[in-house]
Amino acid sequence: MSKIDENYLKRLRDAGLFVSEPFSEGHGWEDGVRVGKPAQIQGNSIPNYQGGYITIGEEIQPPEMDAPFVVLLSRNEGWIVRAQECIPQPGMGDFINVWKTADEAIQDILDFFFGNPDRMNLKAKRIDDLKKRLASQ
Repeated sequence: MSKIDENYLKRLRDAGLFVSEPFSEGHGWEDGVRVGKPAQIQGNSIPNYQGGYITIGEEIQPPEMDAPFVVLLSRNEGWIVRAQECIPQPGMGDFINVWKTADEAIQDILDFFFGNPDRMNLKAKRIDDLKKRLASQ
């Protein structure tokens, strides 16, 4: 496990993304960060998205988001980009990608929020399908 170099986090912030404080020592995602796209930033989004975010202590509360967060962390197996909202198994649109370099992981995050919308569209479809299923009960 290693801390993420500030230069990589700056690339995300420079794109307009919110980057959390690193997860604390002992956390399952120790030294990793959550990355989200504020609603006022153009890019891939989910209409009427409502996600959750819990702050601990003095951590900065993020702005309103219009897309799910991803988690970026470094582990022995590589750089991990994780966007999983369903538990215990990943659901439609959830993904866990492992990259050899931080540059690849950063590009994956930028693509999720600003590039090819396919992954975001799958997440939106899962949310829409759930709303329809709940409405029909």
